Amino acid sequence: MTVVMHQPAPLPTALASLPAAPAMLSGRETEVARILSTLRPVVSRQPSGSGPAAAAPGRDALPPVLVASIGGLAGVGKTALALTAGHAATEAGYFDGSLFIDLHGYDESPVQSGQALEAFLRALGVAHDAVPEAAEERAALYRTELAALAGQGRRLLIVADNASSADQVRLLLPGDSAHRLLVTSRHTLATLNARLLDLGVLGPQAAVALLRHALLTADPTDRRVTEAGTALEELARLCGCLPLALHISAALLILEPCQTIAELNAELATAQSRLSYLDDGERAVRASFDLSYRRLPPDHAALFCLMALNPGPDIGLGAAAVLADLPLPAVRIVLRSLVQAHLLDRVNQRWSMHDLVRDYASELVHSVSNPPQHTAAEGTGPEAPEQAGQHRRLMEHYATTAVSACARLGVQAASPVPGDFTDRNEALAWLDDERANLTGSVAAAADAGHHDIAVNLPVVLYDYLTWRGYYDDLISVTTTACRIAHQSGALAAEAGAWNNLGIALSEASRYEEAFRAYDRALDLFTSLGNDNERGKVLNGIGLALRESGRPAESLRAHQEAVAIQRVTGDQREQAAALNNLSLAHQDLEGYAEACAAADEAASLFQQLGDTANEASALCTTAFALQARGRPEDARAACRRALTASRAAGNPLVEAATLMTCAQLDNLNPQQQIEYLLQAEAACERANAAELRAAALSGIGAALTTAGERDQAVVYFGRAQSLLEELGLTEQAAEVGEAIATLQS
Repeated sequence: MTVVMHQPAPLPTALASLPAAPAMLSGRETEVARILSTLRPVVSRQPSGSGPAAAAPGRDALPPVLVASIGGLAGVGKTALALTAGHAATEAGYFDGSLFIDLHGYDESPVQSGQALEAFLRALGVAHDAVPEAAEERAALYRTELAALAGQGRRLLIVADNASSADQVRLLLPGDSAHRLLVTSRHTLATLNARLLDLGVLGPQAAVALLRHALLTADPTDRRVTEAGTALEELARLCGCLPLALHISAALLILEPCQTIAELNAELATAQSRLSYLDDGERAVRASFDLSYRRLPPDHAALFCLMALNPGPDIGLGAAAVLADLPLPAVRIVLRSLVQAHLLDRVNQRWSMHDLVRDYASELVHSVSNPPQHTAAEGTGPEAPEQAGQHRRLMEHYATTAVSACARLGVQAASPVPGDFTDRNEALAWLDDERANLTGSVAAAADAGHHDIAVNLPVVLYDYLTWRGYYDDLISVTTTACRIAHQSGALAAEAGAWNNLGIALSEASRYEEAFRAYDRALDLFTSLGNDNERGKVLNGIGLALRESGRPAESLRAHQEAVAIQRVTGDQREQAAALNNLSLAHQDLEGYAEACAAADEAASLFQQLGDTANEASALCTTAFALQARGRPEDARAACRRALTASRAAGNPLVEAATLMTCAQLDNLNPQQQIEYLLQAEAACERANAAELRAAALSGIGAALTTAGERDQAVVYFGRAQSLLEELGLTEQAAEVGEAIATLQS
């Protein structure tokens, strides 16, 4: 009898398990290149005679790493990037095969390390009954199998998708340097000894390209794409350029072929929650965020929700500590954790949220019912009364700190106190950083019923916003103050708010609106019997009348204002009215009266120690003297004005004074250029872009007069570029005409 021996067939392997890469990966070329550079194998130079040598890396090259980790917000496209880079690396010959596993790290039942190792061992051809029970033993066998493949000259790419922690993937690290592990996670896995890549949202153009590709893939004849105009850009913006949201929006349009892109945009823009719309039945942005939120410890989840109460786009460490009611070191730890989870972004010690993440946090903080539960511990959303208290505490923090900061902008700033700002520059830096939060606090306080903050904070911010020239912000916050003060029956506060609104509207050249605001303020102050404030309003009305081309009416308003302030004894307001009275006299060619009024104004400001306004009054004096035919006295007044403006410490005041000096008669082009160059530098320090453009244009004009045509074109060109950046197209076109004339 013949016995036939059958050799057992080799166990099957699955060493090409990467899922398909997306058909298009928009806007990720740089990131793919970075991943490929990490995955590229590096072979050490072999000794002579030991075989073919590979080029050794240069001395400045980064050392090879076994692990690369892609981190980022849920839905940002980490898996798509990993698959695209993985297939590209395989096609380039970096690897002979691949292993892939989705670890479901943020699901209720994530894949454990031992389970992942079992799957990989089966894929490597290990029989089921040969797989050890213990995870550590499985890891040892896994590394052994990989080493055997490396000994055969084979390299594998191992992709562990959707890991929630370094511990979940640590046992999956290959022991042999021939292989590479590529991990994706919503967390930055800083302890994995990996090359880290944090993936951000797409740029606007790449987001539009993704939408366009998705729609045309479904239907190449979809006319909505070609007829969209700017609607695709708007849809990308409403989706926050988050790839998951973009894909869902495209799917919604595909499912509704009769709906226009503009109609979807309108639904998203007006929806109480965009997250409710960003759900195509299979994918949902809210559900994706839920998975990240559930992984947070309760105290981290609490601060994450509270961040939605911040009125501006970002928050500083001090405000976050106030909001969380935690010491600075403790809140820093929580913020670091939220950044690691990609639920917050951090730039220059400022923390912010993606728009859709902020929507999600806002839903949680305003919900007292059933927020997603945490897997780490029991936790619920904040109760309404507690939330209101935390919101109030944050508003009070911004308001009280603004009082301290704005006090540093005054002529006679208070002496430093513990916790106070030490100087003007420190105060301005804080105000600049917090500007959006401060202006946003006014509207937020009004909505939340914190009427005292809504009415008083605009008054506090007045000096800062006028100092920086942020008149649109001043109009916005002061309009709110007018409304809330009226609702509260606070007549004096309402009158003051209307006066400040009139000033802001005048500065924005919205004169008819300014007159209505001033009239309302005048009526209220008259009813209150407050002559001093009534005089201030008349001074503002006079300025608006002059600037709108009504000099005779302006003169009468200023004369009345001066008369009132002489009676009240308010020297500062008397000086301000006298300075403006001088300007009105000059408009009507009453130069002797103009010189007398300006001299008195400058003298009063000097007595008060108000160097900024003294500089302004001295400039007024200079023009009055020049008009009277006294050029030497005019230049002397300008020199005094420059000294005063520099003592004021405000680059905007210095720039305005220098530009005034440059306009004096009997200056040669070089003298004008010297003044204007200093003015341009001061404008840059003051962040006064429009005034800086005027200084650059002035330099161009002076160079033209001096016959320096090529140099004039350079300065005119800089002015034109700046005006275009500001959206001032008409002024930019005028400068362009000057350039064309010089080049003709």
